[in-house]
Amino acid sequence: MGDQIVIFSKCLGAYLAFKWLFTCVCLIMADETGILRKGLRAQLALKRLLTTVCSIMDDEIGILSKRLGTNLTLVWFFSCVGSIMVDQTGILRKGLGA
Repeated sequence: MGDQIVIFSKCLGAYLAFKWLFTCVCLIMADETGILRKGLRAQLALKRLLTTVCSIMDDEIGILSKRLGTNLTLVWFFSCVGSIMVDQTGILRKGLGA
C-alpha cells in the first residue's frame, strides 16, 4: 500500500508539472501571436498549441514533411519535455532511455 501511495504521488507531481508547463507554453504562444497584448485570456492560445502539437504528430508520420522549420524545434522540445516527465516518474532513474 505504501508503494502505491509513493507511485501515485510521483504521478500526481508529474501531472501537476505537466499542467504548469502547458500553461506556460500557452502563455508564451499567446504572447507570440499577440493575443495577450489584446487582453484576451490564454485559453485561446491552447487551441493554437493543440493545433501545433497535432501538426508535430502529423509531421512525425511524414504528412507534413514539406513543412520544416519550427516544427522540428518543437518536436525536439516536446521530446525533452517527455524525457523530463518520464524522469519525474522515476523511469529514467532505473536506466531506461527517453
